[in-house]
Amino acid sequence: MSVKLSSKGQLVLPKRVRQKLDLKPGAEFEIDIIDGKIILHPVHKQEELQKTLAKLRQIVHGVRLADDLRAERQQEMDRERKLEQSLRTG
Repeated sequence: MSVKLSSKGQLVLPKRVRQKLDLKPGAEFEIDIIDGKIILHPVHKQEELQKTLAKLRQIVHGVRLADDLRAERQQEMDRERKLEQSLRTG
């Protein structure tokens, strides 16, 4: 796959490349030159990482909350069983 350098020094990444890497307008890149080759690395902005971390925290919190609720419900059921048993025998 090849691209042309414009008179302004710009390259256009083919649509297939942008889609495959989920690149959006305004995406930033780091440039390395290795053995005469230009290597572009997408830069993941801190903001995007923070959003991802926030989503993960919500998921983890949700799992913990669900586990806590299940444990509480189990304790309630145990108390009810004990109360029923004591009423039958008492």
